Amino acid sequence: MLTQESITRKDFLRSMGLGGSALLAVLASCKNASDVILPVGGITVDLATKLLTTNSYIYSNGVIIARTASGNTASSFVAVAQACTHAGTSVVFQSSGKFHCPNHGAEFNTSGAVTQGPATKSLTKYTVAVSGTTLTIS
Repeated sequence: MLTQESITRKDFLRSMGLGGSALLAVLASCKNASDVILPVGGITVDLATKLLTTNSYIYSNGVIIARTASGNTASSFVAVAQACTHAGTSVVFQSSGKFHCPNHGAEFNTSGAVTQGPATKSLTKYTVAVSGTTLTIS
């Protein structure tokens, strides 16, 4: 008679000879690429020194922040999760106003929604606020 045993992912990886730090690295890679935990108080950006031109972008704490228009108002900026939801590659902001994954060609609009696959899940979008020359992402 055949019986079926259940095995955890951790036990399976151990049986394959992965232990210690290698096991932790493999398990960490199973985390959803768009799971970003923002620092307490959010992310702040000094607009006097960064994001000075339209279509410029920066990465901070797993978030890509892009300037979509001139002027220091919240509507001139967008912030979404940096990692493509397909394979975790960092997306870039293009002058066409889209976030593009250079790995497999997925594209997302400024709301984070998928406009071209292979990604099927939207990028997480974050709240943007501006006070003077300080941009805050929460």
